[in-house]
Amino acid sequence: MTAKPLYQLVTLALALTVLITLGTSIFALVMPLLDEQLLTTWQVVFDESSVTTVVSEQGWALASNQGQLSIETNSFGFALSRAVTILLIGGLIIHTLCWLREFIGTLSTGRPFQQNTPTLLKRVGVTLLVISAVLYLEVFARFYLFIPNATDIAEFAFIYLKVSTSEGVFFIYPNVQWGLIVGGLFVLAIAQAFSLGVTIQTENDEFI
Repeated sequence: MTAKPLYQLVTLALALTVLITLGTSIFALVMPLLDEQLLTTWQVVFDESSVTTVVSEQGWALASNQGQLSIETNSFGFALSRAVTILLIGGLIIHTLCWLREFIGTLSTGRPFQQNTPTLLKRVGVTLLVISAVLYLEVFARFYLFIPNATDIAEFAFIYLKVSTSEGVFFIYPNVQWGLIVGGLFVLAIAQAFSLGVTIQTENDEFI
């Protein structure tokens, strides 16, 4: 694929991301105003010594057969936090696409090794790593914000949450976004290669 179609494809992806981000964040804010429930879930793993039955606490329920903790609420605070999360992640993706679009634009000039090219790629790589971190930490933040008495029943250990209830113990493990992490590191490696290319091209231009 040449640079021009790729540039157009990224531009389309950028426009769609902006629309989806704004649309879903507005939808999250409007739902409580319409007295509609918002649902959020966590995947859980039971402790072997726990009784794997349906655990029901104030404001939330755990269905052991699916291994899924769920809570429904029409709280505007929850809707606001959901909208902020959507805008944060969407904003990071939008910035990434903008930098990627600018990078592809430099490829179409026939001189890809420009002074700003390594910087653009580094921004893309770092942002991918930041998105993976946000998605990881959001699982913990959402639990402490919206599960009643979360600080009393949960033990935070960074790689998991240990939740103790009257009917059993279970763990919440956030998903590590390995694809984003590997992708971010790969883009950073490419940025280093482009940085070397810029140096060589600058030396050649001076020699000529």
